[in-house]
Amino acid sequence: MILELHDKKEKPCYHLVWIYTLSSAYKITQLKVPLYADPRRAAELSCHFQMDDQKLHSVKWYRDMHEIFRYNPSQKPSIRLFNVTGIMVQGGECQAEWCLVRVMPPPVAARAAYSCEISTEGPKFQIARQTKHMTVVAMPERDPVIIGAPKLVKPGEQILLNCTSDYSLPPADINWYIDNELQKQEPWQRTEQSLPQAGGLRASWRVLRVPVPPAESGALRVRCEAALPVEPPVRRDDAVVLTLYSHTQLSKYVSNAGTNVVYEIKLSLVILWTCIFITIGL
Repeated sequence: MILELHDKKEKPCYHLVWIYTLSSAYKITQLKVPLYADPRRAAELSCHFQMDDQKLHSVKWYRDMHEIFRYNPSQKPSIRLFNVTGIMVQGGECQAEWCLVRVMPPPVAARAAYSCEISTEGPKFQIARQTKHMTVVAMPERDPVIIGAPKLVKPGEQILLNCTSDYSLPPADINWYIDNELQKQEPWQRTEQSLPQAGGLRASWRVLRVPVPPAESGALRVRCEAALPVEPPVRRDDAVVLTLYSHTQLSKYVSNAGTNVVYEIKLSLVILWTCIFITIGL
């Protein structure tokens, strides 16, 4: 008797779980929101969902707490756009299992939450919602460039270098390293920025004074890092090697360089006269 009663209690329980699963079948299967968005071009956001036996009532897109897009298949027109401060909604389209929206990000480095919300028809109007974040960033297209680095430096010499980053949004912060040691920023060596270009992009630059140690010989590796203050951070860099020569080594280098120049001049003259001779002979 005890076993029979146990079976009777368990069976309805399984039936209830099965019915609940069917009624909860609608869901968002994939939400695509770019991690970074360039303010110079539109970003495309898409929401894919599965309704099963449920009827779709509406699809809504939100930026933070503000509705920016609504799709209601039973209304005419079925799509409505809502422009809010800081963003322009360019348009969108929807089908039975997906809905996308195109937005033009503001020319300001900012991070916002974009949510897709689907709802079923009444009387319950059940809702499923997912959210992802998008940061307005314009990536630099090139590495930073170090200017003013001589091939040879003398011990005790003062070298002034400049590092310039490519245009980006937000503007890059410039950090200097000598032999992998971060250099302290002096008041007159702070990062400077250019005037804004299209989309609010700016270039950055910063100078560095390198005191060459009073050593006989050796080398210094100087690296410039351009870092965009976003999450996750974006970094690009450039590096040069400064070779230290003593006065004796420097004199030998100049002497050898002079000999090579004379040799190259003589060789050029020989080639020139050979060409003239061949031309006259022809």
